[in-house]
Order: sequence, then C-alpha cells, then structure tokens
Amino acid sequence: MEFSTEFIQQVTKLFVGELEAHMAKEEGVHIAQVESTLREMLRQVGGQCVSEYLTAQEPKYAKPAVSCNCGWTAAYLFRREAKILSVFGWVSYRRAYYVCSDCHTGQCPLDQRLGLEPGQVSAGLAELLGIAGIQTSFGEASQLVKRFLLIEVSENTIRKESQTFGQLQMDKEATWIAESQDPEVLQHRLRTRQEPPQRLYGSIDGAQVPLEKEWRELKTGCWYQVEVTPNHRRQPVGELGGLRAKDMSYYCDLKQAQEFGHLLWATGCQRDADLAREIVFVADGAPWIWKLVEHYFPDAVQIVDWYHAESYLQPIAKEAFADQPEVGQQWWQTLRTHLWEGRVAKVITACAQFANHPQAGEAAKKAVTYYTNNQHRMDYARFRYAGYMIGSGTVESGCKQIVTQRLKRSGARWTEPGALTTAKARAAWLSGQWDQLAMSRSLLPLAA
Repeated sequence: MEFSTEFIQQVTKLFVGELEAHMAKEEGVHIAQVESTLREMLRQVGGQCVSEYLTAQEPKYAKPAVSCNCGWTAAYLFRREAKILSVFGWVSYRRAYYVCSDCHTGQCPLDQRLGLEPGQVSAGLAELLGIAGIQTSFGEASQLVKRFLLIEVSENTIRKESQTFGQLQMDKEATWIAESQDPEVLQHRLRTRQEPPQRLYGSIDGAQVPLEKEWRELKTGCWYQVEVTPNHRRQPVGELGGLRAKDMSYYCDLKQAQEFGHLLWATGCQRDADLAREIVFVADGAPWIWKLVEHYFPDAVQIVDWYHAESYLQPIAKEAFADQPEVGQQWWQTLRTHLWEGRVAKVITACAQFANHPQAGEAAKKAVTYYTNNQHRMDYARFRYAGYMIGSGTVESGCKQIVTQRLKRSGARWTEPGALTTAKARAAWLSGQWDQLAMSRSLLPLAA
C-alpha cells in the first residue's frame, strides 16, 4: 500500500511541528522519548481518523426505512453512538439506528456493511490479538500488546480471539473432512487436477497436553515436500544432512486414532496426497501411526525415523558392557553401522544375545521387539539411495512448537476446547494459513 509523496510530506510537517513543540518542554531529550512520543501521537491520530472515517460512511440523510431479516420493514429512529476496540484503542462513531415494527429488532446497516460489532474487538485488532495469544501465555500476551500497541487488552479478550481463530480452523477442517468423504468431490478433483505432486511426505507424532483433570495426547501430523540443500554430500553414519523439508502444513487433534484418521485423510486430500505419484511416511514406531498409514495410504513408502531406531542400541551397550565401556562403544558403533546400512537382521541377532542379561535384558528385549516389528521400515541404505528423508524431525518440531512452547507452559492447565482451539490456531500459523483465517474472521456475522 503506497501513498503519494505530497501527502506524506504534508502529514510529516504537521507531525514534526507538534513533536518539536512537545519535546521543547522536556529536558535532556533522548531518542527513546522522541520515538515514544511519536508513537502515542500516531495512536491518537489513528483513533481519531478511524472514528471520523466510520461516521463519514453514514449518508448525511438516513433512509427512512430498511428491510429487516424477518421480511418486514425497520424504521429509522435516530443516530446512535457506538464504540469498538481497534488497533488504536477505543474509538467511537455515530450511525443510523433502525427498529423493526414487527419483530422489534434493532439494527445498524453501517455495522453490518463494515463488519463492526459495538463493544467488541475490530477485525484488524482481532488478528493481532490472535497472533499474540498463540505465541505465548494470554497474560504475557496482554503485556506485550500494551507495549507494542499502547492499548490495554485483557488476557480474557486475547484468549477469546485466539480461540476464535482455532474454531475457524476447526470449521474449515470439518468442511475438508466432509469433502474428502464425498465421492463426487473426489472424482471431480481427479478429473480436473493438472499437476499432482511427484513425491509428498507425511509424518505423524503425539505429545501430552496438561488438561484440567488429566494429560491427553495431542496427535499432530505434517504434510511437506523435501529439497536437496546446497551443501548436499555423502553423509557419514547417522548424519541426516543434505535434505530439508519445505511447504509444511500441520494439523492436530485430541481425538482417538480412528477419528484422527479422518483428519489425516482430509488434510492429505488438501495437499493432493491421494493424487501424488509417490507418498512417503516417516514416523516413529508407534503402532497406531502405521495402522492409519496402512489404512489410508496402503501404497506409501514407510520409514521409521532413524533417530528413534538407533536410540534402542545405546541402553544395551551401556548396561551389557558396564565394566568395559570401550568394548561397549565399539559394539554400539558396529550395530549402528549395520542399522545404517539396513542390515536389520544382524542388529536383531546381536541384541537378542543379551535378552537374558541381568542388567541389559529388558533393553535388549525392547530393541528386538521394536526392530522385528519395523524391520521393513528400516531399509535405510535403500531409502538413502532413493533420496528419501529418513528423519521425522519436521513433525517433532511441530509438536515442540505447538505443545511444548505453547500448551505446556509453566502452570498451564487447559480445558479441552481451549487446548484444542489454541493448538489448531497455532498449527494454522505454522502452516502459513493465518491470512485465510484472518479473512474468515473479518467476515464473521455480527452477534445478535
């Protein structure tokens, strides 16, 4: 958005004159004072501009009557004052007020036309409050808003606006789920889609969220693509550099695995996973994850995250060779290399030898079970040769950013709806979908 140079110069002269007059009253002026004073001037002028602009949008002579939603006619009574909380603080304006002679409902056409809700937050401020509320605690967000915008907003207002964005995301996902189960919609997509993705990745994970009476798992998924980094080279054992995720889109829910599967499929359809030439899933070894993958994407390449796989070896080496740490280190490195090269059978055999060990037995049995159940998902040499990413760090990062950094803040205890809407709003932000939610928020119908 650009303005004419002449306009900028005229306004600048007015501001500089007022600023100089104000600063002349101060002693030992510092740049911080200049900036602070100018910000407050801009806030007050902005609020006055919004107030006068809104009032000016009402015609000088109001219509004698307008149509009412009940089908009858609402008659003009008078011009009524209202206030809204904008990015410049509270602003007031006057507009025509009508009352229906049949249903006796009052209405203000200007409010309906501009999306104004008297006594409430404007759409522009709502977006900023929503962003603040998904980044940090609502109380801290309130303090940050005061610092940044120079206006007082309660933490409850920030909570409300943040969770409104989450509800909008839930509504959008409900539409996606309905469309993903509609044969006509799916067939239309199949006929009209021009360029399906060549290779699309999916990852799923879960993290525990503190609710008021219990801890619940927030299941989180991510769709993404992968590109080769500029410094790509042959990687030594255990190093996963050379590839990086891009175009990530996150989704999450507190539902059980079966219901979460509907969201998996619906979000996948939004990323054309059902039309992609190749689907690759990278995740840890949780059985519920792979059951969902096999149900919805039976032809997908399945890869167990490398770091989860190798993590089962260290406890065995530590316990089995407690008196010979150097031998244990060598054993670990050998088994790790076998795993890296996809020789999972050798890894299973080596771990099984310690199944009855007094200290390492439990860790060895867990490793054998894990590797046996996921053996076909650990052909790492072939996966690397094919150019697949073998780490699930993308979705683990999503869990950290959604759950650890926001929902598990010190002392946090959530209602289920509060946790879910906040998580979904934050997932939308991380996915680059915030602007779409902001547009939906600005189009919300006014409260009755």
